[in-house]
Amino acid sequence: MKATGIVRRIDELGRIVIPKEIRRVLRIREGDPIEIFTDEDRVVLKKYARIRELGDYAETYCQALTGALGFSACVTDTESILFSAGSMKKTLLRAPLSSQYVEQMRKKQTILSPEGYRLLENEDTLFRLASVPIIQSGDVNGSVLICSLDERLPLRDTELSILKTAALYLGKQLGE
Repeated sequence: MKATGIVRRIDELGRIVIPKEIRRVLRIREGDPIEIFTDEDRVVLKKYARIRELGDYAETYCQALTGALGFSACVTDTESILFSAGSMKKTLLRAPLSSQYVEQMRKKQTILSPEGYRLLENEDTLFRLASVPIIQSGDVNGSVLICSLDERLPLRDTELSILKTAALYLGKQLGE
């Protein structure tokens, strides 16, 4: 845990303000859900990612997509890659997403980029990728994507259609 040197008082309604710099670094926006934990004498705030609840469903879906399409497959929350399968699993798992990718996901945009796309924050690698946001009750919870560095693997509308099905399925699982 990193010390910030920042001390805040709780107001009469029990509220505390998270400093702007911390919100910016952690990508916490107005309206984002925050989980509250206690750990002995500590109160821990964590950005809530409902998509983590999918666990085995998401992991299995990634493996199925990789097996069927030959691409590395991932399920993300709105900040990083949570589940991954395929040849780039070690590189991708838990990697933070680029701000460009996060912005397109939040706008509910699908991505089909056969040329090259900067997927990861702090990394200049350009991936060939297709991505679809996972939406439940109108809110973006994350995305499902396939990606590759191999130019020989075709990336077409067919792969995007398969990802749309995956995103709908995972979104429905969140609703149950």
